[in-house]
Amino acid sequence: MASVSFGTFAKRRNSTKQPSTLSDVRTVTLKEATSQDRPIFICTGNNFNYNYCMWDGKYYFIDEIISLRNNEIEIHCIMDPLATYKAEILASTQFVSYSSQLGSSWLVDSRIPVLKETLTSKNVVSMATLFNTTGFYVLTVIGKNGCNVYALDLGQLKAMINNISNWSDTGITDIVNDSMNLGYDFTSPEKAIESLGKVLTQSGFLGNAYADAPSCIRSCIWVPFFAAPFTDTGAALFLGSFDCGISPNPFILKSNPVTGSVSVSIPWHYTDWRRGHCEDVYIYLPLVGMINLSADSLTHVSTITVKYSVTATDGVISYELVAGDEVIGCYGGQCSANYPIGISQQASAGQIAQTAFSGAEKAVNMAINSSISPVSAGAVGVGLGMAGVEAAYNLVDTMLTKNNSCIGGVGGGAGSGLDLDIICYTVAHPTVIIPSDMQATMGLPTMKPMSLSTLTGFCQCANAHVEAPATAGELDAIDTMLNSGFYIE
Repeated sequence: MASVSFGTFAKRRNSTKQPSTLSDVRTVTLKEATSQDRPIFICTGNNFNYNYCMWDGKYYFIDEIISLRNNEIEIHCIMDPLATYKAEILASTQFVSYSSQLGSSWLVDSRIPVLKETLTSKNVVSMATLFNTTGFYVLTVIGKNGCNVYALDLGQLKAMINNISNWSDTGITDIVNDSMNLGYDFTSPEKAIESLGKVLTQSGFLGNAYADAPSCIRSCIWVPFFAAPFTDTGAALFLGSFDCGISPNPFILKSNPVTGSVSVSIPWHYTDWRRGHCEDVYIYLPLVGMINLSADSLTHVSTITVKYSVTATDGVISYELVAGDEVIGCYGGQCSANYPIGISQQASAGQIAQTAFSGAEKAVNMAINSSISPVSAGAVGVGLGMAGVEAAYNLVDTMLTKNNSCIGGVGGGAGSGLDLDIICYTVAHPTVIIPSDMQATMGLPTMKPMSLSTLTGFCQCANAHVEAPATAGELDAIDTMLNSGFYIE
């Protein structure tokens, strides 16, 4: 005979929950050859609608009720090991893989599949006070007041070129006319060179700034910048001693770079482990391009600080990206476009002299033969002719000592046709379920050993082994449930 407490009790099969009371206490008979883990009780009475019982300090689920003759029923039970050995389970320390109470939303949950579709967001920070598509021209020249760098708009640059061109059309004509009207000997190329050299020397032409004006242009580039941050005061533009007559006076560029910083918010889609695992971060830097940043290193960062340093004299821009106190990258680029203006003398001195002599001979012959007008001769060949005359007389002058570069070709200005704002993008892949939606039923990653007494709710262990006064079968059942996931209640 045995005393068994019966009752109705709602609980999960894999839960440590114990009933507060089982009110129907009955004296029953154990069926012969019964098991302690799966006992079979025989008792009398009708209307037996219970599903749970306790016998000898252990808890059992009622698995089956069979009606017998003479008002007897047969009650088949199966042990509830989690409730029976709850104290021993909670007193143990196990490696907890997942838990609903102390799990971390920042640990990757490999149980959740990631979809291939994408979600894209962006945040934009305007750089309109620094960059624009109009830009300005950076002109480096040698003038009577030294070597200066000017900022010119397109109108000022055209005015300078027109002024130089107007002088060329009149000044060169006067030089050739003088050489033909002063009675010098042009009967041979050698005598023509000698005579023209005398004209130039005697007339003081070599000291005339006009003749050297184009060669005083050292470089000209276009930059896609807003001029105001880079400019200082206005000043007259001189090429040598030639006043270009630009009105209003162009601004002189500052020698130091323009620096500053802006902050751009990262448009995160997620606030959990998916930031680093399912989300990519890109930042677009004007005139440099798109950069893929490490999302893993930015998971707890909300903004990126972009420091910049820009020099207009060469169109170089440098960026430094800072997240918190950490520098996460330095990037740079060159965004200027060369403007084809200036004089090319890249050949060696001997080649220059040879070319100059040939040019001088052709220029003088063209003038003498009058096959083309002196004005055309000036436009085509007199520039080299003057250099040849000076070389013949071994005259030392600025025009020959400078090694002017040919300014031309396509530079890095194409980037100005793209966005000129700083843009931060995130590209995310959604998961089939939001991790927090499964926290109560499947827990969140925990991945550390801890006492189970500190937990409530869902818990799943790895390689659990509970020490309890139980049979081998009961211990195996307990370990299996802990490893597959159970509820501490």
